[in-house]
Amino acid sequence: MPWDDEYARGQAARAEELLSALESLPDSAAAARATDTVHTLVGLYGDCLARIVDRLSREEGGGDAVRRLAGDELVGHLLLVHGLHPEPAETRVRHALAGLRSRRRLGEDEVELAGISQEAVRIRLGTTGRGCSSSPQALEQAVREAVAAAAPEIERVEVDVESAPDRAPTALIPVDDLFRRPALAAEREG
Repeated sequence: MPWDDEYARGQAARAEELLSALESLPDSAAAARATDTVHTLVGLYGDCLARIVDRLSREEGGGDAVRRLAGDELVGHLLLVHGLHPEPAETRVRHALAGLRSRRRLGEDEVELAGISQEAVRIRLGTTGRGCSSSPQALEQAVREAVAAAAPEIERVEVDVESAPDRAPTALIPVDDLFRRPALAAEREG
């Protein structure tokens, strides 16, 4: 029976913990052998996955099938690990930001992709005061997490927070009108 997404995330976290723990084993030769074994298995599975993606892509409608598979959180992550994801990083980041805007009821001007390269993504956050009720820091963290999940190969997420321009409150009656005499009163005097 397939894992649900929550269980899969837990297993991925456990695998990362176990791999990290290999470095701290007291027997360095055993640690090196275990690490080499893991790398060999991952390479083998990656090559098998690449062959599947290649064969699917050659079939009519196969590109759509690969994109649908990439839409699954666990399969998409596996495709990313092996450099096989069909969507470029920019497309994935744009989709992640659109999802974030939708969940937090933000406008496009409040969370905007300002630039992307192989090393970094630059995001502009506009603080207009509407939409998300959380702090700018919480929104910044949510943006970082969304980008990291969508494009883990990007090394840095740079977030520029722009504050809304200070505007003087609009008066109900302009000050100049308070000192101007009404036309009717001026006519009586004149």
